[in-house]
Amino acid sequence: MDFLSKDNICGQNLIRIVSRGSAIVTELLRLSSNIPDALLSTGSEQIKYSEVLFDFHYLRDPEEYERKINASSELLELDIEFQENHIEILKRFYLLFESIYKYQFDLTKYVEDVKNGYYIHHSVDSILDEVNGKQLLSESLYLYGVMLLLMEELIPGHIREKMLISLYRNNNDGSWQAIDEVIKLCRNTGYIPKQKKPKNHPEALFSRYAPDEELVRLVIGSLQTDDIYHMSNTFPNPDHRSTRLAVQASMLYVILYFSPKVLHKEKTTMREIVDKYFNDNWIISIYMGRIVDLTVEWQSYTAAKSALDNVISDHSVRSLDAKNAKQVSQSLDELKAKLKEGVLVSDYLLDNMKTLINIVRECNVSLRWRLLHRRCSNESYSKIISSSVTSQMVVSLLLNVSQFEYVVKGLLQQLLDNKNREWSDGQAAAALRLTELSEYFTGEKALTRVKRDEKLMNWFRSLSEEVNGLSMDEDKAVATGRKIQGLIVALEDVEQFEAVDTNIQIKSFLNEARDIFRQMIRIVNVKSSAVELVETLSDLSYAWEILPDYLPVFHDRIRRDPTSVVLLRATFLKTASILDVPLIRITAIDSPDLVSVAEHYSAELVEFVRKVLEVIPQSVFRILSEIEGIQTHRMTQVPIRLEAKDLKDFSQLDLRYELAKLTHQVSVFTEGILLMEKTLLGVIQVEPRQILEEGLRRELVRLIATAMHTDLTFPDLGIKDINQRLSKLSDTLQGIKRSIEYLQDYIGIAGLKMYQEELARVINYNTEQEANRYLKKKTFDSASRYQSKAIPIPRLVHIGQTINGASESGALNFMGRVLSAVLFLTDATRTSYAPESSAWYVHNEVKGQVTIDESCGIRTFAILEGALGAIGLRGLDRLLSFRTVFEFNNFKKFYEVDVSPFKTLLDQVRESLFPEYKVVPNASKTYGNPLKKTERLMLPLLQFIRRIGQAQLIKRQIASQLQWGCQLDAHLLHQALDTLNNAVMSDVRKHYRDLNKPYPDKNSNPLLFELSLLTEACGLDDPLHKIYITTTSTQPLEGIAVLLFLFLLTYLPKLDYDSNLGALVRKKTSYPLDGIPLVIGLCSLLKQLHPAATLSVLGYLGQFVRTTISQVFSEADSKVAEMPSEVLNTLVFIDQICRYGSIPRSTVYNYIPPYIFDAIRYKK
Repeated sequence: MDFLSKDNICGQNLIRIVSRGSAIVTELLRLSSNIPDALLSTGSEQIKYSEVLFDFHYLRDPEEYERKINASSELLELDIEFQENHIEILKRFYLLFESIYKYQFDLTKYVEDVKNGYYIHHSVDSILDEVNGKQLLSESLYLYGVMLLLMEELIPGHIREKMLISLYRNNNDGSWQAIDEVIKLCRNTGYIPKQKKPKNHPEALFSRYAPDEELVRLVIGSLQTDDIYHMSNTFPNPDHRSTRLAVQASMLYVILYFSPKVLHKEKTTMREIVDKYFNDNWIISIYMGRIVDLTVEWQSYTAAKSALDNVISDHSVRSLDAKNAKQVSQSLDELKAKLKEGVLVSDYLLDNMKTLINIVRECNVSLRWRLLHRRCSNESYSKIISSSVTSQMVVSLLLNVSQFEYVVKGLLQQLLDNKNREWSDGQAAAALRLTELSEYFTGEKALTRVKRDEKLMNWFRSLSEEVNGLSMDEDKAVATGRKIQGLIVALEDVEQFEAVDTNIQIKSFLNEARDIFRQMIRIVNVKSSAVELVETLSDLSYAWEILPDYLPVFHDRIRRDPTSVVLLRATFLKTASILDVPLIRITAIDSPDLVSVAEHYSAELVEFVRKVLEVIPQSVFRILSEIEGIQTHRMTQVPIRLEAKDLKDFSQLDLRYELAKLTHQVSVFTEGILLMEKTLLGVIQVEPRQILEEGLRRELVRLIATAMHTDLTFPDLGIKDINQRLSKLSDTLQGIKRSIEYLQDYIGIAGLKMYQEELARVINYNTEQEANRYLKKKTFDSASRYQSKAIPIPRLVHIGQTINGASESGALNFMGRVLSAVLFLTDATRTSYAPESSAWYVHNEVKGQVTIDESCGIRTFAILEGALGAIGLRGLDRLLSFRTVFEFNNFKKFYEVDVSPFKTLLDQVRESLFPEYKVVPNASKTYGNPLKKTERLMLPLLQFIRRIGQAQLIKRQIASQLQWGCQLDAHLLHQALDTLNNAVMSDVRKHYRDLNKPYPDKNSNPLLFELSLLTEACGLDDPLHKIYITTTSTQPLEGIAVLLFLFLLTYLPKLDYDSNLGALVRKKTSYPLDGIPLVIGLCSLLKQLHPAATLSVLGYLGQFVRTTISQVFSEADSKVAEMPSEVLNTLVFIDQICRYGSIPRSTVYNYIPPYIFDAIRYKK
């Protein structure tokens, strides 16, 4: 029974283990690029979470570490935040580590079962006698070693420990059953990538869960002596031995770490291994292009180093390099000759198949040696290798041999597809010729004039029947070839007969028949194995990590000759050979991992294609910038009317010629990529137009992001500097927009749509990332709606950023810097807000004179919209919303921690003021004592309310700007949304008046959600009526109304009414507050609370007004008394609360008589 037969349980179990190993390696490679920033050795995230991330030292005294975290609310919150953000990816990493452990466990169990006789008729020796068994056993050990090496390289030990401890601390349900074994496997070895290896590395890691020693010894022996993949037919030349055995060499390198004794002490064994596998190559690819230099890796192993030193020296390197350089030169010449137009055709291929395959073989062998050994770590060796063959020659060889292989495989496949038809046609034609000859010698054909010849007639008839009986089946191909050769010889011999030799017509028939027979021989020799041979020879998986080194060469070649992109298609198909390595066993077993593994490597291939071709959009945009410069700055616009004498001046022929020349260059670049055909790379089909569009979008995103990052930096936070930088950005973006609009007519893409989409994506992405400052559950790139692997948005770091990753204002990107600039211009500690002009003013003193200058207003927000557009304003609005929620949550924490000790005092004040309609006796004591006791709470409360008010004012200004822009640019949209919004709100009000009326359910009907998004985008919302947080009944803010009342008593006396601004302003410039932000902040806070809190605050304020007035008039000597300023301030404050909070005046009249409000009017 065949070892891989479905009925052979032993073989099926082994191939299942090996296929799972390939899937595990793929998952390891996939996850290694998704390690959370907090776990890396450097970066702001690592510093932030360093105190809550522990290595295995935690296991010595976990209680102490937990006590340290629980003792600090900040650390506890940081720990919870880390878990919420990274728990899912950490679970995937744990499952990866666990799968590595389970892989070796299953492999060990399989070997034990084989030894114990569970698989009848199978033993380790018998499996190693099987070709497939020998391969699979070797691959199973090899893949386990690859897992360990890649895990150590890509996920270093200190990161693994932090991951596992984070999971261990949250393993409350005991779901991680194998966590102890995983901890042992993943313990830090002290190895740090790209640094000197610690002692006994990596054999110490390999020994933690070492496979069966006897199995390792047998596999090493098998690899040492046998050609387990039977590659001698593929590479029959003895000079190609190292290439023929390259796969085994990689396996042997990895498996030897399971038996370090061989590397250290067995000099004879190592000498034999090195002489056979590494006598002319010391740079090898161990898996998927992962390169190792044996002169470095075996430096600490006595036997291995000694054996390697015997074959690798300066002299041998020079000799090998010279030999390879000669091969490279010859290969380039041969390829150049064969790739000429009209050379490689079907007939030429049939006549010279062995020669062409030898060319493929020689080219790939020389290319492999050169690509690998240019990565040599030894400086002297590297200098020798790099000087003889330039990187341009290497790329030329790669491109040409790829194209050559592509053409040869295409011709072979075409011949195979037409083989049956060609054979049938040739067979029928040959039989027809022989039948006609047979009939010719009957003497009965008209005009033949030949004597009847029974023997020739019968002989030709028998040949015709023999031809009809020929078969082209592969198992009969040899016999068929011999028969045809015999027929050719027979037809040559029959020409010796006089009757034939003297007849030119018959000889012509015989020549045609012989030509047909020769063609049939060539056709029958075309086998599918020839295509498989070329595919095996063209393997490029060993160079997967080397090819990025040559990206600059690829780019330079494309810049010089855009049509060379056609050659790149063949190169991309050649790189697709990387899929063969992991998928060959997965496909054989029909593993469910097939799709995910194929998708991963296919996506990597497509990304490589994008990197190679990105030079085209870069070149296109470089040319477009020149075009935009000519159109904007150098060319004079032609007037609508001009005189004939001015026609020559306005023609500007030189500039128009330059413009046409640049435009032609753009079309040449884009034509180059469009010449590529659709190409299937793995399981992903690459569409040339899609690649071009993605490349243009990628470059467009880079330009937009760079422009915003560069221009939106505000070293001087003055209104003039900010406006200038915003205007500069607007001009830059307009230039980019004009460029992409100019381009769309020449390559047939929607340029303006592309610009708008990518501009929105850049702004939304940076808004999303900036919002992470205010969120516990952060949005990372992997979960972002706006980030894309195909068209990534760059994360640019500001030069002036501090070590914590943010700028001095805390901003992470340009959206944060714009927000910080707007917050500075509207800072309530230095500006005064004028509601009538919707502007912030600052008092400046110049030469003893105080001037009032506008700090920020309608013009600033108009310039901001011109620079960032409506999307940018919405982004700022979203950031302010996140900031507001963050402030409200901080207020809740402040109230729970700092205000809680004063709850008894607040209850006492509430009781002393109850009921609110009465006049408070002994007011100075009743109000004064609590004010003194709560004094330390007032400044934090002022800062909170001030920040909320400032943010809400900016949000109102943004909404106003958006609404104005919508009315101008999209009037119909504005009217439609306004009408729909009013209609929906009317229905909602009807529902609350009568619960039987319908209400749009948010789960089944997205109307309210979608409508709110549109209304906010058009500025039809009111920020002051939004609910940002909710206070639950289980955690009410008791005493909040009393605290806010005391707060107002503290700060209202520091304000005064300014009739010019129409608002309360600070009495002294040193007071860090402003009236309107105070009003807006308090309104917003009360909106988040139960309505009773608002009524209580109004009641306390009304009581204060009545009490103060009563006290003033009772103490006055005459009936005429001046209204106290604190009363006037309170009345103005209440009036503005009613105005901004949409509180009916009738509600206030319950606490303050209407005639008292008349005092405000007269005072104003």
